[in-house]
Order: sequence, then structure tokens, then C-alpha cells
Amino acid sequence: MTRETTASYRWAVIGTGGMAHLFVADARHGFGGRFVAVCSRRQASARAFADRHGIEHAYADLDAMLERDDIDVVYIASPHTLHLPQALAAMQAGKAVLVEKPATLNAAQTRLLYDTAERCQVFCAEALWTRFSPVYQSILTDLRAGRIGPLRHCHASFGFAGPLDAAHRLNAMELAGGALLDIGIYPLLLPLDLFGSPVDIDGSVTLADCGVDRSADLAFNYAGGVRATLSYSLDFPLPTQASVSGDGGWVELKAPWFATNAARWQVGAAPVSQQHYPLTGRGWHYQFSAVNRALAAGLQQCEEHSWADSLALAAVMDRIRKRWGPDYGASLEGS
Repeated sequence: MTRETTASYRWAVIGTGGMAHLFVADARHGFGGRFVAVCSRRQASARAFADRHGIEHAYADLDAMLERDDIDVVYIASPHTLHLPQALAAMQAGKAVLVEKPATLNAAQTRLLYDTAERCQVFCAEALWTRFSPVYQSILTDLRAGRIGPLRHCHASFGFAGPLDAAHRLNAMELAGGALLDIGIYPLLLPLDLFGSPVDIDGSVTLADCGVDRSADLAFNYAGGVRATLSYSLDFPLPTQASVSGDGGWVELKAPWFATNAARWQVGAAPVSQQHYPLTGRGWHYQFSAVNRALAAGLQQCEEHSWADSLALAAVMDRIRKRWGPDYGASLEGS
């Protein structure tokens, strides 16, 4: 597949929060599409977002936006609890969907998401930008090819001092707040990509008084003594670095490791070397371009982050929350 496609897909964005601003701005570094519409709960917010990003159409009515024939793809950047209903509405209207991570609240909902995409014969993908990064994919390729020998261990962390305001979405049970779905999802990626789903999971999770999870230290255990140690926190900063060790060396991914542009390699007896990788923009545009490529090829999912990948991630998060919480309740978690 060549880098560019002659097609230009017309995108809409649902949501006008920070993630929506970052994605739409960075998409200008990508190719194959452009944003033509935005939808928010309030017309004023939609109009302000549209004016800021040079988008023509602004809506406070999702159904009205989805009725447009000149929208091909909908990017969903709303709160977690709205992802599934909005994605289903978009796909049932015949639109391709890129839904911000986490795609849904659990594995059952995620299966419903992709079953609907298959039934409606439309494209659907979870917007987990790390998996679309050419730097991350290049490092994975080297590791899988044996650059540091058989792999034995990995560590990944992501943490910052998050908001304490009870009204903030990260602290709201009714919005599926907490650390795991928002930032813990990143450390889980590395062992899943290197070793697959763990045999068992040890560790501890700290819950806030309001019920959401604030931090965790987890160990993923695999056959043959292979192990992954993972940390994430909304209570305090963490280095946000990652490392992988094998029988023949190690690699350390520069912070923030999930969007890195450099890594330190120690291979065999050779001195430690620093490798830099080209990275344009902020990194979100790679998934924007990947979706446009997939659409031009007539695909319903992306190779970089397939439906199976998304389901495996959701299943591991279910295992963690089933053991330690939080339990959002049937009203949120039901499919």
C-alpha cells in the first residue's frame, strides 16, 4: 500500500474536549481526509470548536449530523459512557467509526460494537494511538525479530497527579472514571503485544472514596517465568518509561514511552546506544491516515489495532476490574 490515497474522506468529530482538539489539530499532518463537521451537547461549544479548527458545520443534535450524506467517518471523543451508543448510532447511519479508547466499558460491549460493524458492513476501530505509531511498531518489530534475544520481562508505567475535584470526569463513577480506562490502558499494551494475555495477574489497586480506581501496581505472569510489571496512577507522577529485557540485552523507551521518539538499546556486549526515530506532529495523525487507508482498501478494521486486539485488551481490563474494582454497576456495564 502506498503512503497516500487519492480518496479524501469527510470526517466529523463528536465531542469538543481536550482529546478532540488534539486529534483534529494533529490530523493536519495526516492524509486522505478532512474534518467537515463537529457535534457537541451545546451549540455554542460546537460553533467555537468549528471556528477554531476551520470546520464548516457545527451541531448540537447528533441525529441531524448523522443524516448528512457528506460525512464518511465519525471520530468519537466523548466521555467513555457515551462511546458505545454514539458509535452504534453512527454505524447504523452507515458511517465509518473511529472511537477513542477505551472503545467501550467492557469486553461484552466491545463485542457488540464490532458485531454491529460487521452487521452494518462499515469500518470501526478503537483509537488507541500508540499501536499506530511507526516508532512503537518499529521497536516491536526489532524485539520480535530477536534483537535482544528471547524476551523475558517488560515494565511500563504512566502516572501523574490527577485532579481531586469530585466533579471531574476522572473521579465520577457515573462517567466510568478512574485510572485504568483512562491511562492504565497504556501499560497493558506492551505485555499484550509482546507476550499475549497473562496466565494470571497479581498486584494491588487503590480505590478512592468515590469508588473509582486511582492507582495500581500489577504483575502479569506467563509460562516459563516471563513477567511484566506495570504501574499507573492518578495520585502521583511516574517516570512514564518502559523497558523490555531479553536473554541478550534490553531496550528502554524514552518517556513518554507510548509516544516515544527515542530508545536506548543494550545488545550483547556492545555499548549502550541511543536510537532516534522520526516522528512528525504529536502522533495522533498516524491513526487518522491509517483509517483513511483502510477505507480506500475496502477494509472494515485496521491491521495496526484490529478488532481482536481491541477485544483482548478489553478482556484483560475486565479481569483486573473483576478482582479489584471499580464496579460501575449494571446500568453502565450492561451490554
